[in-house]
Amino acid sequence: MLSFKLRHAVLLASLMFMPAVHASSFDCASAASPAEKTICSDPYISNLDEKLGSQWRATLPKVVDSKALKVDQRGWLKQRNQCAADVACLRRQYLMRLKALEFMTSPFNWDATWQLIPWGVSSAVEVKTRRIDATHIAFDISGVAGANSGDMEGVATIEGSEAHYAQDNCSLKFSAFNGLLDIAQEGADPTCGGGMGIYYGGRYVASEQPLSIDYDLLSLGVARTEQENQLLHALLKDDYQTLLQNSGAMVTGEASRDVPEAQVDEFWLRGLANTNAGVLMRAPDARVWLVLLVFDEQRKLRARYYTNVPKWKKRVPEALLAWHKRIADGETLPLDFMP
Repeated sequence: MLSFKLRHAVLLASLMFMPAVHASSFDCASAASPAEKTICSDPYISNLDEKLGSQWRATLPKVVDSKALKVDQRGWLKQRNQCAADVACLRRQYLMRLKALEFMTSPFNWDATWQLIPWGVSSAVEVKTRRIDATHIAFDISGVAGANSGDMEGVATIEGSEAHYAQDNCSLKFSAFNGLLDIAQEGADPTCGGGMGIYYGGRYVASEQPLSIDYDLLSLGVARTEQENQLLHALLKDDYQTLLQNSGAMVTGEASRDVPEAQVDEFWLRGLANTNAGVLMRAPDARVWLVLLVFDEQRKLRARYYTNVPKWKKRVPEALLAWHKRIADGETLPLDFMP
């Protein structure tokens, strides 16, 4: 059996030299890990893997430091494999990696505006860096996570391809990597000037505009399967995007006594749990129920109820009614029964 290091060296080499003769960038006949087997069995992820292989081959000869990129790729493969059979995790890993490779060939410059490659749709961080002199950069960071926000500014000392900042219990390390910027943060959210859920660490690309990544409910872990993702697309129509934007945090909700075999998940944006939220219940045989908060044309809050179960079109399961009552908190919250 191949050793761990040798096996990943083979996977890395396959990205660089093998022709795309399979549905993915490696031979699915030899797929051994849960992640590899999942990639080969999922057409969407397999297509992302093939795109990644093509983009890797196009990017590698154009970057300033190809050796560093190869090391980074091996690290990414290990991180990807930690997803195991988690489809949502694998989708996010590939979408984020593709976005990073897209910007790697640009020359690095400390005088730039940087955007965080986000893990979801409800958070964003922008960093502006400016070189003051040969050994210092000024930085200005602003981030959001739902309704929470954070800002920080300071001066970091340049040491080779890195810049370091430390004050009180917060420290940041800025690392130049080909055309990207990596930031490592030590210190809690409030210590570094952020609200709850605001974290500045991560990988950034040089861009004046926030990044757009093609996340869907499956890649965010809201939908459990591609079938359910497509079902929600068809059922919710325009409100599919509303649920997507409200899927910042998720917890398991109380079971519904009238549908005992169902599972309940609640979603909300940080700081906006009473205005940007939803509750989704699913049961065997691809049955789903959903209550989603929306704003009408007068910017008044109301709830919409969706289900694909005919006998439940005119009534709402107990768990969803309880959630609606809790969110209303004694106020009037209209509930619309959707087709």
